Amino acid sequence: LFLLSIMIGSGVSFGAAPPIGGGVALNFPTEHFNPPAPVNIPITGFGHGRRIRIVGVPNQNGRRFTINLNTPSDTAFHFNCRFDERCVVRNNTRNSAWQNEERYGDFPFVHGQIFTLKFVAVGGQIEVYHNGRLFIRFVERDDPLNIRTVQVEGDVHIHSIHIVN
Repeated sequence: LFLLSIMIGSGVSFGAAPPIGGGVALNFPTEHFNPPAPVNIPITGFGHGRRIRIVGVPNQNGRRFTINLNTPSDTAFHFNCRFDERCVVRNNTRNSAWQNEERYGDFPFVHGQIFTLKFVAVGGQIEVYHNGRLFIRFVERDDPLNIRTVQVEGDVHIHSIHIVN
């Protein structure tokens, strides 16, 4: 913490991204603070027991934001928060073609209100928790060990993304 304070005070830049909203973009091996959207963060698979925690705020009057877990050629898990439809769409692609989408469940997101999403790989499915409460389960349709990036884009400000082995 002391070293971090000195480095920030000396104007040393962390990451290649410009700060958002006056914040400082910081990147550590498993945690990324204030990354700009869109952002792609490398990950080496999303096998059983791995977790991703994302803390963010939907932009005021924003329409949509997306969190994707991508393989080199496809999207293994697509989590698309749609304010304009008041739903969260889940899906994947195979050979670049969208598969069967899922839309059931409530819509817990509020413009301008901070959220914590936790994605947990458990026994062939991805559990998604919203503010500590189980929100949805998505049955994996592709090998989660092939996932190579976490992508966040759209109408959202990300405070942090934490990858847990």
